[in-house]
Amino acid sequence: MYNVIVAGSTDFTRDCILQLMKTDNVNLSAVIAPIDTKKDRKGNIINSPAVEAALENNLNLFQPESINKDDFYGTLTDLAPDFLIVVAYGRILTKRTLALPKIMPLNIHGSLLPILRGASPVEHALLYGFKKSGTTLQKMDAKLDEGDIILQHEVDIADDWQFNDLYDKIKESGVYLLKEFFKDVDKHLSNMIKQDDSLATYCSKIKKEDGKLDFSKDVISLHNMTRAFVRWPTAYCFYKDISIRVFKSEYKYNTDCQSDFGKIVDVNNEGIYIQALNGIYVIKELQREGKKRQTVKEFLCGNKLNIGEYFL
Repeated sequence: MYNVIVAGSTDFTRDCILQLMKTDNVNLSAVIAPIDTKKDRKGNIINSPAVEAALENNLNLFQPESINKDDFYGTLTDLAPDFLIVVAYGRILTKRTLALPKIMPLNIHGSLLPILRGASPVEHALLYGFKKSGTTLQKMDAKLDEGDIILQHEVDIADDWQFNDLYDKIKESGVYLLKEFFKDVDKHLSNMIKQDDSLATYCSKIKKEDGKLDFSKDVISLHNMTRAFVRWPTAYCFYKDISIRVFKSEYKYNTDCQSDFGKIVDVNNEGIYIQALNGIYVIKELQREGKKRQTVKEFLCGNKLNIGEYFL
Protein backbone atom coordinates (compact mmCIF):
# COMPACT_ATOMS: atom_id res chain seq x y z
CA MET A 1 0.00 0.00 0.00
CA TYR A 2 1.46 3.34 -1.10
CA ASN A 3 0.97 6.36 1.14
CA VAL A 4 0.12 9.28 -1.15
CA ILE A 5 -0.39 13.02 -0.74
CA VAL A 6 -1.88 15.15 -3.54
CA ALA A 7 -1.21 18.88 -3.90
CA GLY A 8 -3.35 21.05 -6.18
CA SER A 9 -6.49 23.12 -6.50
CA THR A 10 -8.32 22.63 -9.80
CA ASP A 11 -10.91 20.25 -11.23
CA PHE A 12 -7.95 18.36 -12.73
CA THR A 13 -6.67 17.86 -9.17
CA ARG A 14 -10.14 16.78 -8.06
CA ASP A 15 -10.41 14.14 -10.78
CA CYS A 16 -7.01 12.73 -9.80
CA ILE A 17 -8.06 12.65 -6.13
CA LEU A 18 -11.18 10.67 -7.02
CA GLN A 19 -9.14 8.20 -9.08
CA LEU A 20 -6.61 7.66 -6.29
CA MET A 21 -9.43 6.99 -3.84
CA LYS A 22 -10.50 4.09 -6.07
CA THR A 23 -6.98 2.68 -6.45
CA ASP A 24 -6.55 -0.49 -4.37
CA ASN A 25 -2.89 -0.06 -3.49
CA VAL A 26 -3.10 3.64 -2.57
CA ASN A 27 -3.81 5.25 0.78
CA LEU A 28 -4.62 8.89 0.08
CA SER A 29 -3.48 10.33 3.38
CA ALA A 30 -3.88 14.04 2.66
CA VAL A 31 -4.77 16.78 0.20
CA ILE A 32 -2.78 20.01 0.15
CA ALA A 33 -4.39 23.05 -1.48
CA PRO A 34 -3.67 26.79 -1.65
CA ILE A 35 -5.66 29.03 0.66
CA ASP A 36 -8.96 29.87 -1.06
CA THR A 37 -9.44 33.59 -1.68
CA LYS A 38 -12.27 33.80 -4.24
CA LYS A 39 -15.62 34.97 -2.89
CA ASP A 40 -19.21 34.81 -4.11
CA ARG A 41 -21.51 37.83 -4.29
CA LYS A 42 -22.37 37.47 -0.61
CA GLY A 43 -18.72 37.53 0.39
CA ASN A 44 -18.49 33.84 1.20
CA ILE A 45 -15.26 32.03 0.37
CA ILE A 46 -15.54 29.73 -2.66
CA ASN A 47 -13.74 26.44 -2.12
CA SER A 48 -11.55 25.17 -4.94
CA PRO A 49 -12.57 21.85 -6.58
CA ALA A 50 -9.73 20.05 -4.79
CA VAL A 51 -10.86 21.40 -1.42
CA GLU A 52 -14.46 20.39 -2.16
CA ALA A 53 -13.35 16.86 -3.02
CA ALA A 54 -11.37 16.58 0.21
CA LEU A 55 -14.23 17.86 2.36
CA GLU A 56 -16.89 15.71 0.68
CA ASN A 57 -14.78 12.57 1.12
CA ASN A 58 -13.53 13.29 4.66
CA LEU A 59 -9.89 13.44 3.59
CA ASN A 60 -7.21 15.18 5.60
CA LEU A 61 -7.02 18.69 4.16
CA PHE A 62 -4.20 21.17 4.63
CA GLN A 63 -4.07 24.71 3.25
CA PRO A 64 -0.72 26.07 4.44
CA GLU A 65 0.44 29.58 3.68
CA SER A 66 3.52 27.91 2.22
CA ILE A 67 4.16 24.22 1.66
CA ASN A 68 7.89 24.89 2.14
CA LYS A 69 7.93 26.62 5.55
CA ASP A 70 9.37 24.90 8.59
CA ASP A 71 6.08 24.63 10.50
CA PHE A 72 4.38 22.71 7.68
CA TYR A 73 7.47 20.68 6.85
CA GLY A 74 7.01 18.97 10.21
CA THR A 75 3.46 18.05 9.25
CA LEU A 76 4.62 16.61 5.94
CA THR A 77 7.30 14.61 7.70
CA ASP A 78 4.73 13.12 10.09
CA LEU A 79 2.53 12.10 7.14
CA ALA A 80 5.51 10.17 5.72
CA PRO A 81 4.31 9.97 2.09
CA ASP A 82 5.74 7.50 -0.38
CA PHE A 83 4.63 9.82 -3.18
CA LEU A 84 3.77 13.51 -3.24
CA ILE A 85 1.75 14.04 -6.43
CA VAL A 86 1.40 17.60 -7.72
CA VAL A 87 -1.49 18.36 -10.08
CA ALA A 88 -1.97 22.07 -10.88
CA TYR A 89 -0.79 23.33 -7.50
CA GLY A 90 0.66 26.57 -8.81
CA ARG A 91 3.40 26.80 -6.19
CA ILE A 92 7.17 26.21 -6.40
CA LEU A 93 8.46 23.38 -4.20
CA THR A 94 11.92 23.66 -2.67
CA LYS A 95 14.54 20.93 -2.93
CA ARG A 96 13.92 20.06 0.72
CA THR A 97 10.20 19.53 0.12
CA LEU A 98 10.86 17.54 -3.06
CA ALA A 99 13.23 15.28 -1.12
CA LEU A 100 10.65 14.43 1.55
CA PRO A 101 8.67 11.60 -0.14
CA LYS A 102 10.15 8.17 0.61
CA ILE A 103 10.00 7.11 -3.04
CA MET A 104 9.50 10.15 -5.27
CA PRO A 105 7.71 13.45 -5.88
CA LEU A 106 5.54 13.25 -9.01
CA ASN A 107 3.91 15.79 -11.28
CA ILE A 108 1.22 15.49 -13.95
CA HIS A 109 1.80 18.01 -16.74
CA GLY A 110 -0.64 18.79 -19.56
CA SER A 111 1.68 18.33 -22.53
CA LEU A 112 4.00 15.78 -24.10
CA LEU A 113 7.20 16.94 -22.42
CA PRO A 114 9.71 18.31 -23.22
CA ILE A 115 7.30 20.20 -25.50
CA LEU A 116 5.47 23.07 -23.79
CA ARG A 117 7.12 23.19 -20.42
CA GLY A 118 5.50 25.89 -18.32
CA ALA A 119 2.24 27.32 -17.06
CA SER A 120 -0.17 27.16 -20.02
CA PRO A 121 0.39 24.03 -22.15
CA VAL A 122 -3.27 23.50 -23.06
CA GLU A 123 -3.74 27.04 -24.38
CA HIS A 124 -0.49 26.96 -26.32
CA ALA A 125 -1.19 23.61 -27.95
CA LEU A 126 -4.23 25.30 -29.50
CA LEU A 127 -2.45 28.59 -30.20
CA TYR A 128 0.21 26.75 -32.18
CA GLY A 129 -2.33 24.67 -34.06
CA PHE A 130 -1.03 21.33 -32.76
CA LYS A 131 -2.72 18.21 -34.07
CA LYS A 132 -1.90 16.30 -30.90
CA SER A 133 -0.96 16.92 -27.30
CA GLY A 134 -1.29 14.83 -24.16
CA THR A 135 -0.13 14.41 -20.59
CA THR A 136 3.12 13.46 -18.92
CA LEU A 137 3.67 11.81 -15.55
CA GLN A 138 7.14 12.85 -14.48
CA LYS A 139 9.50 12.82 -11.55
CA MET A 140 9.47 16.32 -10.09
CA ASP A 141 12.69 18.22 -10.39
CA ALA A 142 13.81 21.52 -8.88
CA LYS A 143 13.80 22.91 -12.42
CA LEU A 144 10.36 23.53 -13.92
CA ASP A 145 9.00 20.49 -15.80
CA GLU A 146 12.48 19.10 -16.48
CA GLY A 147 12.22 15.87 -14.46
CA ASP A 148 12.50 12.37 -15.93
CA ILE A 149 9.48 11.07 -17.85
CA ILE A 150 7.67 8.09 -16.35
CA LEU A 151 4.60 7.77 -18.58
CA GLN A 152 2.97 9.72 -21.40
CA HIS A 153 -0.40 9.54 -23.12
CA GLU A 154 -1.27 11.22 -26.42
CA VAL A 155 -4.48 13.08 -27.25
CA ASP A 156 -5.50 13.87 -30.84
CA ILE A 157 -6.82 17.43 -31.25
CA ALA A 158 -9.83 17.90 -33.53
CA ASP A 159 -9.87 21.00 -35.74
CA ASP A 160 -13.01 22.37 -34.08
CA TRP A 161 -11.84 21.92 -30.50
CA GLN A 162 -11.63 24.88 -28.18
CA PHE A 163 -9.93 25.12 -24.79
CA ASN A 164 -12.58 23.25 -22.83
CA ASP A 165 -12.61 20.34 -25.29
CA LEU A 166 -8.87 19.80 -25.07
CA TYR A 167 -8.72 20.47 -21.33
CA ASP A 168 -11.34 17.81 -20.65
CA LYS A 169 -9.33 15.27 -22.65
CA ILE A 170 -6.11 16.29 -20.90
CA LYS A 171 -7.81 15.67 -17.54
CA GLU A 172 -9.01 12.24 -18.67
CA SER A 173 -5.52 11.48 -19.93
CA GLY A 174 -3.93 12.46 -16.63
CA VAL A 175 -6.30 10.28 -14.64
CA TYR A 176 -5.49 7.40 -17.00
CA LEU A 177 -1.75 7.84 -16.35
CA LEU A 178 -2.27 7.66 -12.58
CA LYS A 179 -4.33 4.51 -12.97
CA GLU A 180 -1.68 2.88 -15.17
CA PHE A 181 1.20 3.93 -12.93
CA PHE A 182 -0.16 2.27 -9.81
CA LYS A 183 -0.82 -0.96 -11.67
CA ASP A 184 2.93 -1.60 -11.73
CA VAL A 185 4.91 1.09 -9.93
CA ASP A 186 8.27 -0.72 -9.95
CA LYS A 187 8.11 -1.38 -13.68
CA HIS A 188 7.31 2.21 -14.58
CA LEU A 189 9.94 3.70 -12.26
CA SER A 190 12.60 1.42 -13.68
CA ASN A 191 11.78 2.61 -17.21
CA MET A 192 11.99 6.38 -16.63
CA ILE A 193 13.69 8.32 -19.40
CA LYS A 194 15.57 11.59 -19.28
CA GLN A 195 14.08 14.48 -21.22
CA ASP A 196 15.87 15.67 -24.34
CA ASP A 197 16.46 19.33 -23.51
CA SER A 198 17.31 20.09 -27.15
CA LEU A 199 13.63 19.48 -28.00
CA ALA A 200 12.25 21.64 -25.19
CA THR A 201 9.79 24.46 -25.82
CA TYR A 202 8.28 26.77 -23.22
CA CYS A 203 4.99 28.54 -22.56
CA SER A 204 4.43 31.38 -20.11
CA LYS A 205 1.42 32.23 -18.01
CA ILE A 206 -1.41 33.75 -20.05
CA LYS A 207 -2.12 37.45 -19.46
CA LYS A 208 -5.34 39.32 -20.22
CA GLU A 209 -3.69 41.41 -22.92
CA ASP A 210 -2.67 38.24 -24.78
CA GLY A 211 -6.28 37.97 -25.95
CA LYS A 212 -6.21 41.18 -28.02
CA LEU A 213 -6.87 40.36 -31.68
CA ASP A 214 -4.52 41.98 -34.19
CA PHE A 215 -6.04 41.73 -37.65
CA SER A 216 -2.69 42.28 -39.33
CA LYS A 217 -1.79 38.75 -38.17
CA ASP A 218 -2.32 35.52 -40.06
CA VAL A 219 -5.98 34.55 -40.06
CA ILE A 220 -5.27 31.08 -38.66
CA SER A 221 -3.44 32.63 -35.72
CA LEU A 222 -6.50 34.74 -34.94
CA HIS A 223 -8.78 31.71 -35.12
CA ASN A 224 -6.45 29.74 -32.86
CA MET A 225 -6.48 32.57 -30.33
CA THR A 226 -10.26 32.31 -30.20
CA ARG A 227 -10.03 28.56 -29.60
CA ALA A 228 -7.31 28.82 -26.96
CA PHE A 229 -8.69 31.73 -24.94
CA VAL A 230 -12.40 30.90 -24.90
CA ARG A 231 -12.37 30.28 -21.13
CA TRP A 232 -9.96 33.09 -20.21
CA PRO A 233 -9.07 35.80 -21.08
CA THR A 234 -11.26 35.44 -24.23
CA ALA A 235 -10.14 36.87 -27.57
CA TYR A 236 -11.28 40.47 -27.90
CA CYS A 237 -11.24 43.51 -30.16
CA PHE A 238 -12.97 46.88 -30.38
CA TYR A 239 -15.76 48.32 -32.52
CA LYS A 240 -16.23 52.08 -32.18
CA ASP A 241 -14.40 51.96 -28.80
CA ILE A 242 -16.76 49.23 -27.59
CA SER A 243 -15.10 46.04 -26.36
CA ILE A 244 -16.18 42.90 -28.23
CA ARG A 245 -15.30 39.47 -26.85
CA VAL A 246 -15.20 36.62 -29.39
CA PHE A 247 -16.16 33.11 -28.29
CA LYS A 248 -16.38 31.31 -31.61
CA SER A 249 -14.81 31.96 -34.99
CA GLU A 250 -14.06 30.50 -38.39
CA TYR A 251 -11.64 31.58 -41.10
CA LYS A 252 -11.43 31.63 -44.86
CA TYR A 253 -8.19 31.75 -46.82
CA ASN A 254 -7.91 34.43 -49.48
CA THR A 255 -4.49 35.02 -50.98
CA ASP A 256 -5.78 38.12 -52.80
CA CYS A 257 -6.54 39.94 -49.54
CA GLN A 258 -5.77 43.64 -49.42
CA SER A 259 -4.15 45.42 -46.48
CA ASP A 260 -7.31 46.92 -44.97
CA PHE A 261 -6.85 44.84 -41.84
CA GLY A 262 -9.87 44.90 -39.53
CA LYS A 263 -12.27 46.05 -42.27
CA ILE A 264 -15.76 44.50 -42.31
CA VAL A 265 -16.11 42.99 -45.78
CA ASP A 266 -19.45 41.28 -45.19
CA VAL A 267 -21.98 40.79 -42.41
CA ASN A 268 -25.02 38.54 -42.20
CA ASN A 269 -26.75 36.23 -39.74
CA GLU A 270 -24.01 33.62 -40.20
CA GLY A 271 -21.09 35.84 -39.25
CA ILE A 272 -19.15 39.08 -39.27
CA TYR A 273 -16.44 38.83 -41.94
CA ILE A 274 -13.28 40.80 -41.14
CA GLN A 275 -10.20 41.36 -43.30
CA ALA A 276 -7.04 39.83 -41.85
CA LEU A 277 -3.68 38.74 -43.19
CA ASN A 278 -4.09 35.92 -45.72
CA GLY A 279 -7.82 35.66 -45.33
CA ILE A 280 -11.07 36.50 -43.64
CA TYR A 281 -11.67 36.08 -39.91
CA VAL A 282 -15.32 35.24 -39.24
CA ILE A 283 -16.90 36.05 -35.88
CA LYS A 284 -19.65 33.53 -35.05
CA GLU A 285 -20.38 34.15 -31.35
CA LEU A 286 -19.58 37.31 -29.43
CA GLN A 287 -20.33 39.45 -26.41
CA ARG A 288 -20.62 43.20 -26.49
CA GLU A 289 -19.36 45.00 -23.41
CA GLY A 290 -22.07 44.94 -20.73
CA LYS A 291 -24.26 42.48 -22.65
CA LYS A 292 -24.67 38.71 -22.73
CA ARG A 293 -22.99 36.24 -25.07
CA GLN A 294 -24.82 35.99 -28.40
CA THR A 295 -24.72 34.45 -31.84
CA VAL A 296 -24.17 36.97 -34.62
CA LYS A 297 -27.83 36.61 -35.62
CA GLU A 298 -28.92 37.58 -32.11
CA PHE A 299 -26.37 40.39 -31.97
CA LEU A 300 -27.60 41.94 -35.23
CA CYS A 301 -31.14 42.19 -33.90
CA GLY A 302 -30.05 45.09 -31.70
CA ASN A 303 -26.85 46.27 -33.34
CA LYS A 304 -26.20 47.57 -36.84
CA LEU A 305 -22.85 46.97 -38.56
CA ASN A 306 -21.88 48.35 -41.94
CA ILE A 307 -19.58 46.93 -44.56
CA GLY A 308 -16.48 49.13 -44.75
CA GLU A 309 -16.38 49.87 -41.02
CA TYR A 310 -13.51 48.58 -38.91
CA PHE A 311 -12.84 46.33 -35.94
CA LEU A 312 -9.66 47.32 -34.11
